[in-house]
Amino acid sequence: MKKQLNKLAKSSALVIIALATFCTTGYAQSNDLSAGDSQNSTTLTKENVGAGITMPEFPGGEDGLSKYLAENVKFPENAKKDSLSRKVFVQFVINQEGDVENVKVVRGVDKAFDKEAIRVVESMPKWEPAKQFGKPIKFTHTIGVGFKTE
Repeated sequence: MKKQLNKLAKSSALVIIALATFCTTGYAQSNDLSAGDSQNSTTLTKENVGAGITMPEFPGGEDGLSKYLAENVKFPENAKKDSLSRKVFVQFVINQEGDVENVKVVRGVDKAFDKEAIRVVESMPKWEPAKQFGKPIKFTHTIGVGFKTE
């Protein structure tokens, strides 16, 4: 009797694993298909990027983005100037035309730093948009905007 229960438990576990795999694969496939439709409201992020996706790119790549931030981020005048470095994490959407939209702070420092980070991200030049199978799509991106005292 004990052997039969053990066998039943093992086969039940295999069925559950197979069903879980099937459900996850089906979700991922349907998510990728709908994300490629630029009329659909689904927005891709690094976490759900699938096959055929080209990541968005800032003019000049990562080096260009670092240079842009270094040249444009201003330490808030009314902020306490101590020796601490600060970083505000900002999330935004790069739309099909490469414009930045829907900018929001996902991890802030305080209002002055958060406001400056949003200002800098909103004033970014056009990006090369993300593409799926060569077709431009929306892409949600998150960056850290650093602040250092000089």
